[in-house]
Amino acid sequence: MSETERKKIIMAVDDMPEVLRSINAILKDKYDVRLSTDAASAQAALKNIKVDLILLDFEMPGISGMTFLENLQKNPDCKDIPVVFITANHDTELVKKAIKKGAKGYIAKPFPPESLLESVDFFCSQ
Repeated sequence: MSETERKKIIMAVDDMPEVLRSINAILKDKYDVRLSTDAASAQAALKNIKVDLILLDFEMPGISGMTFLENLQKNPDCKDIPVVFITANHDTELVKKAIKKGAKGYIAKPFPPESLLESVDFFCSQ
């Protein structure tokens, strides 16, 4: 399969397994979905795979989503990976801060399946 034919790889990082299961169910037919329940394991996985988009929760134990984003920005191999926050936190200041730090946008939880798919399609086409 050539680069243009391969499924794009989406990494979803969220500490809630039910959210990850939902993301996987919605995206798995169109995308190669990689799931991680914490930022540390996601950072480790990024050493071995090249992902096309990261869906990232703000609030996680250990390394927060914002710290994870900052770490990505410092890594030359990962700094160009688009990051979209998935969050139930609707604090507009937090969202603005994330955008200033390099996030491409955010998707509010809970999300309708078609809305998540359309958003991922949009961010993967950028």
